[in-house]
Amino acid sequence: MGNDLGRRVLLRCGAACALAACGKFVDEPVAIETGAPARGLLSVPMARMPELTRAGGSVLLHADASDFLGRRVSVLVANTTSDGLRAYGAYCPHAGCEVAWVDGENSVVCPCHLSRFAVDGSVTHPPAVEDLDTYPAKLSPDGQTLIVDLSGSAGVFPAAAGGAVTFTVQQLPALAQVGGSVTGHAAGVPFPLVVLRASASQMLAFDARCPHLGCAVRGAQQLFICPCHGSLFNLDGSVKLGPATGPLTALQVTFDGTQVVVRVPA
Repeated sequence: MGNDLGRRVLLRCGAACALAACGKFVDEPVAIETGAPARGLLSVPMARMPELTRAGGSVLLHADASDFLGRRVSVLVANTTSDGLRAYGAYCPHAGCEVAWVDGENSVVCPCHLSRFAVDGSVTHPPAVEDLDTYPAKLSPDGQTLIVDLSGSAGVFPAAAGGAVTFTVQQLPALAQVGGSVTGHAAGVPFPLVVLRASASQMLAFDARCPHLGCAVRGAQQLFICPCHGSLFNLDGSVKLGPATGPLTALQVTFDGTQVVVRVPA
């Protein structure tokens, strides 16, 4: 009994709790140690994760890499009942606790303060106010290996058209404030993008792949940060702190105060 409870998280409901039933038990996901990402890809044999063969199963992947806060890179992978395999950054944006998948409810919960997130990673219940990072996850052609692409969030930017990715600040409200940034993929672009609002009138855009090992950088006010190994880049893309030794690749971008146009290779 004690061991069973040790592997579970008891979510106690109060008036503000979004759970449908009080005293809901959520299985802690099995934690699996993995190697370091290679060119932004985290690959794990499915034989190590039998939990993912059933709908509702989940695992935590602890990669051999650290983020810019010094934490192990941690990814929650769930076999959802609606969208197949989904991968999430496992640290809750509220206070950094590792989140868990709620089997049967198709959602993610933080066991520390009861923040909840939808299957797409969007926050649905406070105290968290930011969404979870989400990553593309798929099986290898032979179905034997799970591949999680840590090089950017899934499906953030509109698809490229005519050699450009075009969107409005209203579509990506993180860019409404100076210092705000977005990292993610756009269909038709073979690499992730990072866009940062440098001033009221200027947007910056780069190929988000860190030159070190290919993880996607994030904007952080006046810097770009690689979450995998802690490399820092100045706003012009130059290296501020290694292990990266080369700069980010800048992309041409125009901004008229409302619409952003990022030129990308055709």
